[in-house]
Amino acid sequence: MIQRQYQYQLAKRGKWVCPECGRKTFVCYVNTNGNVLDEGVGKCDRADKCAYHYTPRQYFADNEDVGMVRHHTRPIYKQTTPQRPTYINDKEFIEQHGDVFKKSVVATSTHRNHLITFLNKVFGEKIVKRMVADYYIGTSRHWSGSTVFWQIDGGGHVHGGKIMQYNPDNGKRVKTPTNRITWVHSAMKIPNYILRQCLFGEHLLAKFPDLFVIIVESEKTAMIASGVLEGCIILACGGCQNLTNAFCEPLRGRNAVLFPDNGKLAEWSAKGRKLRHLFKTLSIVDIMERPDTLQRWGLQDGDDIGDLILACDLDPKHIKIELKEL
Repeated sequence: MIQRQYQYQLAKRGKWVCPECGRKTFVCYVNTNGNVLDEGVGKCDRADKCAYHYTPRQYFADNEDVGMVRHHTRPIYKQTTPQRPTYINDKEFIEQHGDVFKKSVVATSTHRNHLITFLNKVFGEKIVKRMVADYYIGTSRHWSGSTVFWQIDGGGHVHGGKIMQYNPDNGKRVKTPTNRITWVHSAMKIPNYILRQCLFGEHLLAKFPDLFVIIVESEKTAMIASGVLEGCIILACGGCQNLTNAFCEPLRGRNAVLFPDNGKLAEWSAKGRKLRHLFKTLSIVDIMERPDTLQRWGLQDGDDIGDLILACDLDPKHIKIELKEL
């Protein structure tokens, strides 16, 4: 495999929309020619309130078809041998580190999980148990009561577990400089782990081959929407930067709808048009861009369909969805 590699630095001019907070305070990484690496690779200027920082090193680690080396003048091409991913449910991984996936899922029913505590108050335990079972939600002790969102592909391979902590009273993310997002393999300090991400909920595609697909950004939002919206599969991409051909290949030939957060409609529309060839039909919903929706339910910049569902007390009749085909 040929890898094209550059040295990257934060752009000295220009601001983009931050993939985390939705504000135009994002500085992308560019190469020596001033070309942007990816719209989701960069740093948010709101260090006190957002602090999103996705580095080129992390980007290349998450995307196996590209690589990086420090160089001062022009691209370097080098031949490399692709490494085989280490999956959580590989026999070798389990022998070395225990069955961490199963233990975390079992812990959700036996330990306090702050997100589940909140969702139980909103939906009731019966519906939440179904959410936990469908998405294999885990619990971690890395941060007290934190949630593990496992990424499982259609073949049953567990690619990795994203750890986040939530407030049990309002369900909001707990964001501090030392407590934002981490991964199970990072928390366990497992060396040489190759993270190859996939869509959250991707394993449900084989179970429901005829249902259309809704794609949201947040894993929590996918869970919330699954408790209200029927007759569909709800997946989370984890960020607009993940709306790529490789990420969405498992959706080839499906009917799908994109549900961008407030402030992300233009960005998701542009990404969707590039992906249109993969799908039988691909549409987008602009409900979170409508001023009347935001004003009526007291929503804010950056809120998503999950926030709308909670604001309207889970009543789907208030969620007027108009599909716009891409």
